[in-house]
Amino acid sequence: MKPIGYWLKRLDGLIEADFERTLSDSGLVRRHWQVLNTLAEGPKSRVELTAALRPFWGEGAIALDEVLGDLERRGWVAREGAEGSYALTPPGVEGHAAAAERIGAARRRITDGVTDGEYLATVGVLRRMAENLEGAQGVVPAA
Repeated sequence: MKPIGYWLKRLDGLIEADFERTLSDSGLVRRHWQVLNTLAEGPKSRVELTAALRPFWGEGAIALDEVLGDLERRGWVAREGAEGSYALTPPGVEGHAAAAERIGAARRRITDGVTDGEYLATVGVLRRMAENLEGAQGVVPAA
């Protein structure tokens, strides 16, 4: 039996590839989706976006500035107010909704045959394992 690290990396790679296929004809990648989905909660400063997305963006990932620039060129994201928070525009809300439908279908593919209880148990175990390592390393646990 392969260890958990193997399955975590394999699953993340498969999710990345599936999201890429799912969003490819719209010119979006997983990082675009993550920014859109985060901004769908409400306007965020660059610092807030960076903090919210940090766990998802590893080395070699498209840079936040590149994603924000692309979304601004599309007219989906705009800066607002004196502090310059980023927010979805009306076309951005529509783009997020369209992407959300596709991502919902991808998530259903990922969890096909997995019960709600199995999913919640898996997430709970992974969270506990992360908290164990964070505590051992003196890291403040993520929310």
